[in-house]
Amino acid sequence: MASTRSFAVALFAAATLALTSCAPSVSGDGDLTATDQDAVRAITTAEADAGGRAFELDTDDGQWQVHVAVGDREVEVRVSADGSRAESSDDSDDIDADDAAALAATTTTLADAIRIAATHASGGARIDEATLEQDGGSPVWTVDLAGGSTVRVSGIDGSVR
Repeated sequence: MASTRSFAVALFAAATLALTSCAPSVSGDGDLTATDQDAVRAITTAEADAGGRAFELDTDDGQWQVHVAVGDREVEVRVSADGSRAESSDDSDDIDADDAAALAATTTTLADAIRIAATHASGGARIDEATLEQDGGSPVWTVDLAGGSTVRVSGIDGSVR
């Protein structure tokens, strides 16, 4: 009986460790770092909620903030840490002309840029933020990873720069 109980306790401890190592984590300042899968899920959730195309990803207070272009409007969608639920949205801003132009020129989506950056990260890819920028007139996704590394992904062809 004792060996069965010990086995059950060990199995429970192993399962708990495995599950918590994959979960999003929130730092002391409220910023979220999570896996590329969580980030992609948050982007997909925000795009579906707002009905547009995501162009920026950030974290605040343990949630994802996904900026989505909807026509000439910028909608900020706050998404749960695991990326599964849109918590709130705010569409009080016009989209910046530079952001709109960069987004119109991209064929690589923000979700694709996150996936590409994750394949070039050493260790587990924990995403801090991602933004769309212009570099010499070409759109580039800048994906910042936990630990301070940055991966730049072409918005035209998905190549890593």
